[in-house]
Amino acid sequence: MPGNAITELMGVSVENAAVKITGSKLQEQGPLLITHWGMSGPAILKLSAWGARELAIKEYAFEIQVNWIPAYNEHTLREEWPHLVGRYAAQKINNKNPFALPNRLWAYLLTVSEIQAHWNWADVTAKARNQLIKNLSAQVFPVKGKTTFKEEFVTCGGIKLNEVDANTMESKLLPGLFFAGEIMDIDGVTGGFNFQNAWTSGWIAAKSIATK
Repeated sequence: MPGNAITELMGVSVENAAVKITGSKLQEQGPLLITHWGMSGPAILKLSAWGARELAIKEYAFEIQVNWIPAYNEHTLREEWPHLVGRYAAQKINNKNPFALPNRLWAYLLTVSEIQAHWNWADVTAKARNQLIKNLSAQVFPVKGKTTFKEEFVTCGGIKLNEVDANTMESKLLPGLFFAGEIMDIDGVTGGFNFQNAWTSGWIAAKSIATK
């Protein structure tokens, strides 16, 4: 997200956010980390993995929609708003964050929603309220390009699995040729599954070669 103001919050993490790639069915939910180049964390890594081919077709130029508080959507948050105002009316909105978001992220969301830090909850204008509701539940970010390192987290493609003997890791097309790890078309969920695939298939391939 080159040049986006969100990158100034690098290091801030959200325990649970929902992320959707606009114009597609791709969406994920989970921890999200804001970085100096954009966003990362399990939610982003899984979304990048499932959408790897589609994002490559888009040449890595697309938009994402982030719901920072997935317990709500725009409609339910709008319904909840009068209750929040009634509860916190006389409190300064920058000091009272009812969604347990990191303080830096809350301050950023208020700023981009054109809400003054000294306003009380009851002072928020209808325009600013609508903008904050939108930013909390469906904030849109343009994405252009991809990171230049750690791409192994979203590697996809490779040798077709139906061309490999799963019992030996030997090629069905070229006897004596063995495969292991992500050279095959395997892309596991983030969390160590790709490492496990590499170790297990490597062990099977080595054992098979040793017995030849």
